[in-house]
Amino acid sequence: MTTRAGEATEVTRATLSSGSANIIAVGGDGTLSEVVNGYFDEPGNVIDKDSTLGLLPSGTGSDFRRSLGPNNNDQFISLLLNSRTRSIDAAGAVFNNNHGERMSRMFINVASFGLGGDVSALVNAWRGRLPRLITGRARFAAAAIAALRNYKNVDVSLMIDDREITINSNLIVVANGRFAGGGMMLAPNAELDDGLLDVILTDEITRLDIVRELKRIQSGDHLKNPKVTEMRARGIVINASRPMPIDLDGEMVGTTPARITVLPSAIRFLSADDAKG
Repeated sequence: MTTRAGEATEVTRATLSSGSANIIAVGGDGTLSEVVNGYFDEPGNVIDKDSTLGLLPSGTGSDFRRSLGPNNNDQFISLLLNSRTRSIDAAGAVFNNNHGERMSRMFINVASFGLGGDVSALVNAWRGRLPRLITGRARFAAAAIAALRNYKNVDVSLMIDDREITINSNLIVVANGRFAGGGMMLAPNAELDDGLLDVILTDEITRLDIVRELKRIQSGDHLKNPKVTEMRARGIVINASRPMPIDLDGEMVGTTPARITVLPSAIRFLSADDAKG
């Protein structure tokens, strides 16, 4: 049982530094993300390529589990006992922390910029204050509506691999997994092991547009909106006319400017052989 933020990273890193091991994260996306960061040393190198990571889902969102394949914890437990692995991608992000200092961090599921960061900050602030019967999806939906009160697009310049793009936006997603926000299919075509990140861009999206798309996001149909663009890339650099809050795997970690780079096949993950990311 962890008692503070960052402890799962420290425990994982110390364990793997002393020898190969199977590390199972029991929790939501935040816990898994801390364990993933512990899979790498401080410079960003895999500590032990023979070690594996696994997941027994719990927590508020637990979105990454939806990209892994199993539908319930019995299936996850069976999968963990079978010890079958697949190599999946991770990603590294460099950004400004909440004190304006440059820092780096790994993520495994989704990075979102603008509205996504605001939503995560609200969900985490509500933690422990809302009844447990309120589901993760309901919490994220309520937080999205609340965050829209301060929604305002900014001019954003992106370098997506070697392509430069300028948009007016406050909602950008860079995804390894398909789901975030308690089951919202933000990146319906993302694959965990293709060596690429799915980049979902919005341009000139209004508050009303987002409210209208909330239902379609559940099934990924928001990509049909002409104001939404889907791309794939190995690296993304994001600069904005004012700092955009950043969410990594469900945690608001800082602001732009940011640089994100895919780490192909970086993690040996306990997962069904035929699971599609």
